[in-house]
Amino acid sequence: MDIDKDADRLQRQQDVEPSTSGSEEDTMPVILCARCYSLRHYGHVVSQHGEAALPGFDLNKKVGRKIKLQKYRRAVVLCVVDMADFDGSLPREALQELLPGLEAGEYGSQAGLGYRLVIAASKVDLLPPQATQTRLQAWVHRRCRQAGLPSPAAVHLISSVKGTGVKDVLGSVQEMVGARGDVWVVGAQNAGKSSLINAMQRLAGLKGNQQLTTAAQPGTTLGMLKVEGLLQSGCRMWDTPGVPHHFQLSSKLTADEVRMLLPRRQLKPRTFRASADQTVFLGGLARIDVVLIPAQTIYLTVWASDEVTCHYGRTDKADDR
Repeated sequence: MDIDKDADRLQRQQDVEPSTSGSEEDTMPVILCARCYSLRHYGHVVSQHGEAALPGFDLNKKVGRKIKLQKYRRAVVLCVVDMADFDGSLPREALQELLPGLEAGEYGSQAGLGYRLVIAASKVDLLPPQATQTRLQAWVHRRCRQAGLPSPAAVHLISSVKGTGVKDVLGSVQEMVGARGDVWVVGAQNAGKSSLINAMQRLAGLKGNQQLTTAAQPGTTLGMLKVEGLLQSGCRMWDTPGVPHHFQLSSKLTADEVRMLLPRRQLKPRTFRASADQTVFLGGLARIDVVLIPAQTIYLTVWASDEVTCHYGRTDKADDR
């Protein structure tokens, strides 16, 4: 009964935020449910019990089925991937189920039906300057092929915070979707889907009360949300819930720990010269034991959030830490 009450409270409670825009239309209050209000202002959900009672989201069943049934509408799948954790945030299995028969990378045989995969590689502002656009785009194409996915029709390097590449993404999907079609924004949890949509809305000059709720909490988006105003009449854009990747460490951490783990500033390398029987600790997340190496020493370079503290020492004393 407690779970039912908490879930009901999530749906019923509402808080009102006044808009700061100047026009009369924009002065209407922005109404948020208690869940979104808590996520926006405090970074966590109102009730973990109510959150556990919410149903899951089957991307293939909800999105893949709609793409197959809507035979005379073009479909563009905009997959958002976190460049700070590309392999961990690339939803391989979900895309393989969602886009069968896409190896040719062309529109389907039926008139008006198209399947295009577009990769939006987010958070490129966190990467070092040596990671140039040409090298990154070629690397993303290669990793997609190695993951058994079709070659993307386009790869865009973006930063939702700084606005880098957002205009190119919006223009690309507008061109691909044509006069009648759908854009499905998909990706793993915390990859930055809703942040990208918010950045596109800011670019298009849309009102602030249309902004989607974003937070470090995995699973912020619960269901498919129709995004208005970014595509021409006859086309639709949908934000979808993040695909859960339970193998990621972030799925086993608290909200505060996730905020520490996700980098917010440019990544800087931390290099350790280690010999056999030495250990590098990555905060409380993991440890690397050097057991056997072909030379006297090797260099271990760590790329992680600057809030993740690294320690270096002897392996025989590692268990005492």
